[in-house]
Amino acid sequence: MRRIILASSSKLRQAIMRSLQIPFEIIPPDIDEKSIRDSNLALRAEKIARAKAEKIAADNTDAVIIAADTFNAIREFVLEKPKNLEDARKMLLLQSGKKGKTYTGFCYIDQNYDINISKTVEIEYTFRGLSNQEIDEYVKNNPVLTWSAAFAPANTRGLVLIANMTGSMTGFTHGLPVEELMPLLKHSNIEY
Repeated sequence: MRRIILASSSKLRQAIMRSLQIPFEIIPPDIDEKSIRDSNLALRAEKIARAKAEKIAADNTDAVIIAADTFNAIREFVLEKPKNLEDARKMLLLQSGKKGKTYTGFCYIDQNYDINISKTVEIEYTFRGLSNQEIDEYVKNNPVLTWSAAFAPANTRGLVLIANMTGSMTGFTHGLPVEELMPLLKHSNIEY
């Protein structure tokens, strides 16, 4: 049985991996994501995902390594995890009624089959117009500090903030594009 390692502490990524019903291990990489910068946001997400995967692959050469990174942007403003509740409130206000973009970087390494792929899927989304009261209630009642851009579309309350979206559904909701992952697992001869 091949070892599969998810290089992530994200509960959402773990949930989507569990849905595939294949055994996997969780080894969160210890990297400084903030030090990885690029003015091209798609490339930045890919570089972070690659750094995570390579960190874990270095000590686990026999395993399939899966890594990802997700953040959102409104125009030139990158919205990562908020620093505090006021920061979360500002992020939600900034997104209210506007179009944004989610960047989910993805990396898959399988040294046994000579697979080493990374890319970014881009998702466009539009927030509904939100009232100040709705934002305050959302910030008060949800773990907004754990989510990029202070919302998670996998969370029912987060999903209702979105008017529409185009692109990878699981890249948007769970930070892991299964449409990219599943063909690679097949190429690694992993049944799911």
